[in-house]
Amino acid sequence: MDIWNIFIAFIVQSIEFVSYEAGISEAIAIICVTLIGRLILMPVNIFAMANMYKNKKAIATIQPELEKLKALHKDSPSEIAKHTMALYKKHNIKFLDKNSVMNIASQGVFGLGMFQALQQVIFNSKFAWIVNIAKPDVALALLVGVITYFSMVVMPGSAEQTSTLLFVIPAIICIITLINFPSAIGLYWATSSVTSLLQSLALNRYFHQQEAGNTI
Repeated sequence: MDIWNIFIAFIVQSIEFVSYEAGISEAIAIICVTLIGRLILMPVNIFAMANMYKNKKAIATIQPELEKLKALHKDSPSEIAKHTMALYKKHNIKFLDKNSVMNIASQGVFGLGMFQALQQVIFNSKFAWIVNIAKPDVALALLVGVITYFSMVVMPGSAEQTSTLLFVIPAIICIITLINFPSAIGLYWATSSVTSLLQSLALNRYFHQQEAGNTI
C-alpha cells in the first residue's frame, strides 16, 4: 500500500501547494486540483463516451431485430439472451472494451484518492454560503445530487428508454453520503460532476453535428 499512500500524500500536498503558492482559499484549491485531475483523465473518458455513443446508435439500428428475437423466444429468456449476445457480437457492439475499463479504473482511483485525501486535511476556510468546508452542508449536498443526476442523464451513451430510477438512485446516494462528510468532499464531487456534465453536453453537440453533416 506504499504506492497508494504516496498517491494520497501527493494529492494532499498538491492542494496545500496550490492554496499556499497561488494565495487562494483551500476550497478554490480543491476545485483547481480536481479540474487538473479531470483534464489529465479527459482523453480516456472521451474515448469511453464515444464508444458508449457508438453502441447506443448501433443498438438503435438493430432494434427491429431485437424485437423479433423477443417475440420469437418470448417463453425462453435464456434463448433471448443467447441470440441477443450473438447479434451484438455480429454488429461489433462491446460494452466493456479497453477504453471503458481504463476509464472506470482511472476515474475510480482518482475519485477514491481525492475522497481519502480530503478526509486527512484539516480545513478551516469558507466558500460561498458555506461557513466552514470542514463541516457538512445540506444545501451543497442537494446541489451536488442534482448536478450528478443531470450529468448522468446527458451522457452520450444514455439510452432514451433507460429507467429514471437508474439516474435517481445514484443521486440520492450522493446526497446521503455528502450530508455526512465535510463540504470539502462535496466541492470535489460538485466540480467533478460539473466537468462531466459540460463534457457530455459538448460531446453530444459534436456527435449531433457529425450526424447532421453525414445526412447532407
